[in-house]
Amino acid sequence: MSNDYGEPIGQVLGDNFRVPALLPGWTALEGIVLVKALDDEGRPSWAFRETEGMNIEEVIGVLTVQLDILRERAVDAFRVDEDDD
Repeated sequence: MSNDYGEPIGQVLGDNFRVPALLPGWTALEGIVLVKALDDEGRPSWAFRETEGMNIEEVIGVLTVQLDILRERAVDAFRVDEDDD
């Protein structure tokens, strides 16, 4: 299933790389992947990839929303619940 753009994700990351499944009835269309990997000298590094159909505005939008969600989750971890007082 290789084409000029890339390879199937299982061939790139290997069969042991696992992510949670999509919800039942959902169909994958496009995606972005951020992978922590060892570079050719054995040092940890980050690799970012996106599928061919995503434009730069869409990628920025998705990453911005996810950053906001993660930031809120991190802040929530330090909030004191008013019921605990």
